[in-house]
Amino acid sequence: MNLSAVSNRVSPSWGLAPRSPMCPMMSHKQRRHERQLTVPPEMEIEGVETAARRVAPVFSGPRLVALRELRGMTQASVANAAGITASALSQAERGQTALSAPNIVKVAQFFEVTPDTFAERREPDLEMKPQFRHLRRTSVREQRKAERFVMATARVASILRDRVEFPAPFMFTRRVRPEQSIEDVAEEVELAAELTRSELGLPRSTPIGSHLLGQLEAGGVTVVRDSETDRDIDAYSAVVGQLPVIVLDGGEGSVWDRDNFNLAHELGHLVMHRGIHHTPGTRTVEAQAHRFASAFLAPAQPLLDRLPRRLDWGRYLELKREWGMSMAALVRRAKDLDVINKALYTRAMKQQSAYGWRKVEPGSDDRPLPVPRNIYHAMSQAGISESYLAKQAHLPADVIQRIVGKQKPSLIY
Repeated sequence: MNLSAVSNRVSPSWGLAPRSPMCPMMSHKQRRHERQLTVPPEMEIEGVETAARRVAPVFSGPRLVALRELRGMTQASVANAAGITASALSQAERGQTALSAPNIVKVAQFFEVTPDTFAERREPDLEMKPQFRHLRRTSVREQRKAERFVMATARVASILRDRVEFPAPFMFTRRVRPEQSIEDVAEEVELAAELTRSELGLPRSTPIGSHLLGQLEAGGVTVVRDSETDRDIDAYSAVVGQLPVIVLDGGEGSVWDRDNFNLAHELGHLVMHRGIHHTPGTRTVEAQAHRFASAFLAPAQPLLDRLPRRLDWGRYLELKREWGMSMAALVRRAKDLDVINKALYTRAMKQQSAYGWRKVEPGSDDRPLPVPRNIYHAMSQAGISESYLAKQAHLPADVIQRIVGKQKPSLIY
């Protein structure tokens, strides 16, 4: 497959289509005011107190826990902010008692959701827990917050999938034993990366460049960028009800080359560790995902003859721009492929530190960050607003905004 064929996979519509003629593409005027669309008139608008009384008999403590953990808050802080007793909140979360209708109103108003949010309903299973690269440095509270955000993202995606035709969820796996050292399974990991390229319809030996995010969305992976990720979390992945989700850091320190590697790293978890019982964040699991990312972005065969056998940073910068991965990752790739030895690799890492390149390298700011688009475009094609989606998903409006992400203005209508 040539490069034009690759680029054709990432079209302005991102592979999305309305499920029926009843969901037409939005006009120019509609696009400009999309975020201001009102709730459809057929929706029954009832008083908050009435809704709370209706919810009270089927109140769900786990739903309350999920929303609190999504906010990263303690029971005491929620109780204090909502104006109810901590014991009432604690007992309600544990299912010992249900919140009274007046207290449901208070909690709903604090979280800025409707009382229906707390009604009992079934959630999809978390098939694969979030994969954190620095598990020991990530607090339990942040882990739970991330898990709840993934579940919220999957809920939003599920609602949109009922209205818009998405690419089929990415299901390909090539399992690698997570307890095995990378030295023992390097060839298996390299093969998994090669087969994944084929599964996504990508050429076996051509650079992906900075188009990886679009390729993953076209291939059935839901990708979002969250501005509230913990500073120790570059990215994480999970599978919710067979839907693979990758969450990228949305902080100011994000750069395109690191994002590319993070996407490939998380793709490695989805391919190699899905469906296998394992502990996320172990040294062996992360080493396997790192090797997968390098092999996926830069296959060995076309790269071997092009990697310099000395520390030629100018050459590494050229390769970075061509292959879409950082100079540090390329140097590590050279070591893994025995182009350079361990001593030269160590020297390269020391030079990177001395030059101040460990966080931001030359060339890291010469391309914009990739922007997830599938969820935003699905909303546009379905003709629904963020506020309507928030009500349907039973989530606060600001969480919907985090999931949808900031979109740059477009001249394509």
